Amino acid sequence: MIYGAMLAGGVGRRVKSSKIPKQFIEINGLPIIFYTLKNMLKVKSFDYIYIAVHKDYVDYLQNIINKNLIKEDSAKVRLILGGKERIDTIHNVTDAIVNDNGLNENDIIVIHDSVRPFVTEKILNDSIECAAKHGAVVTALPASDTIIHSVDKKIVSEIPDRSIVFHGQAPDSFNLKKLIDMENNLTVEQKKIIVGTSQICTFNNVDMYLIEGDAINFKITTDSDLDIVRNILSKEK
Repeated sequence: MIYGAMLAGGVGRRVKSSKIPKQFIEINGLPIIFYTLKNMLKVKSFDYIYIAVHKDYVDYLQNIINKNLIKEDSAKVRLILGGKERIDTIHNVTDAIVNDNGLNENDIIVIHDSVRPFVTEKILNDSIECAAKHGAVVTALPASDTIIHSVDKKIVSEIPDRSIVFHGQAPDSFNLKKLIDMENNLTVEQKKIIVGTSQICTFNNVDMYLIEGDAINFKITTDSDLDIVRNILSKEK
């Protein structure tokens, strides 16, 4: 089985122009998360796509899905509750998958951010293929700017060699059984400090393989990012 997963339980606060979570900001009458979902549904090899969402938005999102997707696509989407922290949300997703469908040795999970609405079919298909081969995959772009490392955030500590530095994107993709095993190995302290899915691998000393991302697969973090999304979607309308 091949599963997509979207993490949408957060309440990101760096988009100052909105009082609601950025994934639910509407553009052209539809929330950002729906545009992300539509792009994931282009990949027909997904058996199901699980969306972990804040409890206040479950009914809202289900109504959006029912009204705007054909039955074949809406039948693939399953909404579950997100957790308090990112790792809790991931755990909710893996638990739901296993409870619904059982667990097979070769199952794949592709975990994506709900606020990267322009993920490409190539990225998703490459993620699935690489996860099937290697078990753990991260999407990344080679750094195009000089990277400056500053320990105290005042003075430059180091300027790393740009040729070996990458910007992490999403999705992160895994053999599902391997991911669950790694989740179970995390300590309480490690769970407290995880901010990205790929850290599950680093804490377990498991190699993650790289696939190439795309500049269009950017994450909405600030109001400026939101303006770019509005501009792109206005041209597609």
